[in-house]
Amino acid sequence: MIVPIHNRRLSLAPVLARLRLLFALLFLGGALAGCTAQLAPPYDASIANGVASLNQQAMLLYAQVAGGVPASSFAQRQGTYTQLIGQANALANLAQARPDPTTLPKFLESKVKEWTKIQTLAAPTGDILTKIGVQFTTMQQADQSGGISSLEAQAFQQQFSIDIQQALTYENALARGVPQPPASQP
Repeated sequence: MIVPIHNRRLSLAPVLARLRLLFALLFLGGALAGCTAQLAPPYDASIANGVASLNQQAMLLYAQVAGGVPASSFAQRQGTYTQLIGQANALANLAQARPDPTTLPKFLESKVKEWTKIQTLAAPTGDILTKIGVQFTTMQQADQSGGISSLEAQAFQQQFSIDIQQALTYENALARGVPQPPASQP
């Protein structure tokens, strides 16, 4: 027996429910696609340039003391030590004052915390620069009290090189994706 179409009771409720679910998922997917989790602080050119400048100035000092220097000539280097210690500490303050990145928009934070364990880590540059400032202070005190042998100068320089390379690497990594001005032509 053929039943006319107009006598069948078609229910659109399941179809509409599926369409609503589909649109909700599409909306949520679109909203989340625009969200990014920033795990590192933003790039700050003044910090990156300051770290590079500190590196250059320190290498000049290390070149000056590489062969060893007597305590009697400390006065010639005292201003350089003061400048390097001050610059390292000032840069450490700048790096530590950078705001920590927020990982998620506030409206999603409580919901997503259950699903994932996104955790930000402190940027290492501030601590590295503080350590470098302490190293320069130690070197200054050693230079003032008894001079610096060539072996001591080499040890100070090697430790500085390890630390400054870490800071430079981190700051340069933050610069990725940041448009840089074109290099000037001579």
